[in-house]
Amino acid sequence: MGYDVVTGIGSPNGQALIDALAGTGTAGGFSLSASPTSVTVAQGGSGTSTITSTTTGGFSDPVTLSASGQPGGVTVSFNPTSITGTGTSTMTMDVGSATVPGTYTITVTGTSGSTTATTTVSLTVTGPTGSFTLAASPKTITITRGGLGRVNLATTATGGFSSSINLTASGQGANVLVRFKPSTIPAPGTGHAAMQIKVAANATTGTRTITVRGAGGGVTKTVTVRLTIN
Repeated sequence: MGYDVVTGIGSPNGQALIDALAGTGTAGGFSLSASPTSVTVAQGGSGTSTITSTTTGGFSDPVTLSASGQPGGVTVSFNPTSITGTGTSTMTMDVGSATVPGTYTITVTGTSGSTTATTTVSLTVTGPTGSFTLAASPKTITITRGGLGRVNLATTATGGFSSSINLTASGQGANVLVRFKPSTIPAPGTGHAAMQIKVAANATTGTRTITVRGAGGGVTKTVTVRLTIN
C-alpha cells in the first residue's frame, strides 16, 4: 500500500518517501563533440574545427573551453571562449613555422563548475609545401602593329617544391596573341619558357599590362610585362 505524507496512512516506501519529501529531478549536463576530428596543417599555417556542446536535462550554465596536448609552437584559441546551452565554438590551431611535423592529439575540455566533458581533435603537422619564383625578361617590350616579340620566363623551385607549372596570360587585350613555348614547365618546377607576343595589324596602339600566371602544386605566382604597341 502506498504512503500518504499528508495523512500518514499507508506503508512508507523508503525511496518513494525520500522523493516525495525532498523532490526529484535530473541534474542535467552536457557533452562535447568536434567536427572535423582530424585536421592537417602545414608549418606556418592554421586549421579549424567546430566544437559543439550538447546539453541534456535543461542544463543551461556556461561551459568554458580549454585545450591541452598541443605541441610547442601550436597556439589553440576558441571563438567564443565559452558556450551557453547547446551551441558551437570555432577552435583555431595556429601552427608555427618551427613546429615539429607529426600527429598530435589535442584534448578539448569543457568546464562548468564541477562538471566537465572532453573531446579530441587529431592535428597532423606537415612540413612546408615549398614554392617557386617566376621572373620575366624583359619586363617592358615595344612591338609594332603586325610584329612579333619575345619575353623570356624563368621559374625556380624553392623549399622542396616539386611539381609542374602551367603558364597562362591575361590582360593582352584584343588582337594580341600570346603563346608559351613550352606552356608547362615540368617537375620539379625549375626551368625556362619563351612567351611569344604577336600583335595584329589592326591592334590598338598604346600601352597595356600582360599578367603572366604560373600555377602548380597548389602554388600560384604572377609577373607582369608592360607591352607598348606602336
